[in-house]
Amino acid sequence: MKHLIAHTLTTLLLVMAGLAATASAQSLPNKVVKVHIPFEFNLGDNTFPAGDYSLTEPMQNLLVLRDSNDYPVAQVLTVGMDLPRALASTKLKFNASNGRYTLAEVWRGDEQTAQKLYQVK
Repeated sequence: MKHLIAHTLTTLLLVMAGLAATASAQSLPNKVVKVHIPFEFNLGDNTFPAGDYSLTEPMQNLLVLRDSNDYPVAQVLTVGMDLPRALASTKLKFNASNGRYTLAEVWRGDEQTAQKLYQVK
């Protein structure tokens, strides 16, 4: 009988711990950055026309590009970078090669971190 009670209490504690972890993971804010990109650019394997886009980070180290209709059009893995100070506004960094621009980094305003995008070789 003692074994059954101990097993039940252990199971109950594990379930409660799992629920607490799930609740805290769901409470992370999904950061949205709205941008206008005035030139054609690459992200991952895709090329996108100039226009209005938004960037969201639904989970750590994942960046999703959404078009002007809020439809997800691409996603890419990222790695966080620490900045020496918070920026006043959001900045995007592009790498230029042979007249083509590839999104390389996203620096969000009012934060001391940035996201470096993994580049497709």
